[in-house]
Amino acid sequence: MSFIANYMMLDDNTFDSLFSLDNDDLLEKVNELEEAGAELYCMDKLWDGLHFLLTGTTASTPVEGDELSEAIVGIEMFNEDDEEADFVASTEAGQLADIIVAMKEVDIERLAQSANFREFREKEIYPDIWYDEDAASLRQELVQEFNNLLAFYEKAEKQNANILVSIF
Repeated sequence: MSFIANYMMLDDNTFDSLFSLDNDDLLEKVNELEEAGAELYCMDKLWDGLHFLLTGTTASTPVEGDELSEAIVGIEMFNEDDEEADFVASTEAGQLADIIVAMKEVDIERLAQSANFREFREKEIYPDIWYDEDAASLRQELVQEFNNLLAFYEKAEKQNANILVSIF
């Protein structure tokens, strides 16, 4: 089973309607929104690696108040009290500016070049792909995903859109 991260732009009404849903209804609604053509960015499987590169921790332990962590996993978790719930989180439109500023301060090229993929393996960063023989490709992919996510957030900010992050 593989876990992928999707980032979806939502208007205020749609976004607000999600907070009253339980886990099953929320997942159904997320799928409906995707099928209806909601603007979406799929990071695929590199979300945990990018989180680790930016923060030094796995995405399973987000860093509260750290805009770079929040860029990857969102700010507010849906159904946080439900241990069986899938990972769905949100970032409100008004919170995007700080995330964008923090992302723009990162020299992602330099950071990716300094990545120690042995450390990724030791920390069991998902997925199990962090091997030195693939280092150049992995570095390039991490940079690309970072830049794509930044562009997606900048577009969302211009549209005053909220972000829904789902990882499953």
